[in-house]
Amino acid sequence: MNIETARKLYPEAKQLAGLASEEWTVSFDQKDGRPEICARDMSTGEIIPIAHLTPDCSYDDRLLMSKAPMLVRALVALCERSFEEIRRLKPKENKPKDFAAECAMKCQNDRLFSVYLMEAHQLQDAADAERIKTRVRSVLGISSMKELNEDPAAAARWQNLRGDFDAWRRTR
Repeated sequence: MNIETARKLYPEAKQLAGLASEEWTVSFDQKDGRPEICARDMSTGEIIPIAHLTPDCSYDDRLLMSKAPMLVRALVALCERSFEEIRRLKPKENKPKDFAAECAMKCQNDRLFSVYLMEAHQLQDAADAERIKTRVRSVLGISSMKELNEDPAAAARWQNLRGDFDAWRRTR
């Protein structure tokens, strides 16, 4: 089996491992005179036949069938533990910051930011977010907020402005 097929089958194997009877065993139906696979009802302990085996079924196949639920659960448990370990060891992906969104939120929602801009950067009118954004774009030397995510120099200027604002705010 190739790995792609195994990946596709894993969710189904995981689901079925949780649904199948906990324990299967090989037994012998004396009435019919043939071997069978039985499941144990975990609440009552009763052995219930679930499949009859033909005479052509080899010992190894019988053994595999009788141990199938336990083996699948073991493999699912090993996979889950391996996935946890991979996630633990995998370096965290550093998602780039969305400076444009951060700046827009400050302009729109942070009243103290507009006061800072009036005091430190000659913002004349903080009546609406568009006027604040226009002033910030002018201070940063950009024509669009998206430049904060595309131009490292513009992002650095935004980070400096934000740092100056934070320092200004601490003095208030």
